[in-house]
Amino acid sequence: MLRGRTIAVTRPREQAGEASRTIEREGGRAYLFPTIEIKRTRDPSVVEKFIADLEGSQVDYVVFMSANAVRCSFEAAEALGQRHRLSEALDKTTIVAVGPKTANELAKHGVHTSLVPRSHSSAGVLGLLRSHVLAGRTIYLPRTRAARPTLSRGLRKLGAEVREFYVYESLIPNRRGEEERFLRSLTHGAIDAVIFSSPLTAKNLFRMLGRHTSSRQVTDLLNSRTTVVAIGPTTAKALKKLEVKVDVLPRRYLFEDALRALGRYWDDKTKAGANEPPPDMRTDAEDDGRRA
Repeated sequence: MLRGRTIAVTRPREQAGEASRTIEREGGRAYLFPTIEIKRTRDPSVVEKFIADLEGSQVDYVVFMSANAVRCSFEAAEALGQRHRLSEALDKTTIVAVGPKTANELAKHGVHTSLVPRSHSSAGVLGLLRSHVLAGRTIYLPRTRAARPTLSRGLRKLGAEVREFYVYESLIPNRRGEEERFLRSLTHGAIDAVIFSSPLTAKNLFRMLGRHTSSRQVTDLLNSRTTVVAIGPTTAKALKKLEVKVDVLPRRYLFEDALRALGRYWDDKTKAGANEPPPDMRTDAEDDGRRA
């Protein structure tokens, strides 16, 4: 499907291995350029408080918005010697996972997921929980401080009491050599597509490459030298603010669906090119239209 083309993956390094294997299974080449670095919280009291409150309070829902939130929660609990306490505390409440990968990460730690929205996004979680009576209910959100407030605000509007626990940090990598190599590859047209999985992956790419060139140049390169894929409308909106065109937006917000949509996009372009008449067979109107 991807026919030896090079696809840049901007998601965190911890998630890049699976993404690379998926690209290679479809016949492509993965170019790893993580624009987010995930670190569990350096403040152990955050996870201690999270576990203690789960045990001592009536918590109706715990919503995990990423596999990172799950992994970092359990890594921190392991470092505190409280992994078993965390598992038991989560078993006493209703667990919501934003998508199947987050649910799979929970399953690795022995935690059952009760609810997964059809749309793997904040809007999807809100749509799912809107059908529940949330007035007076308590919802915990283990997440990163860099997360957008859309979900917490929406849940509060539905009457829920929302508490956020910042169990991990989303940092911007500082790898000058990798940044320079990626910029050269992009400039020379060696990267066929760039996949952005969140607004932060897009914003951080501009910050990283902005150490070596102008933001205008980054925008121009993305618009002219590669195919841009946005996983989800929120990511597409962030790219639009950066004046980057979005060529591919999959219907489902999963990496595998993004690759399939990208393959179809390239196939359609190839077919469209093959069906164009040669220059000497075009009408004057066609020629004028192409010059316009």
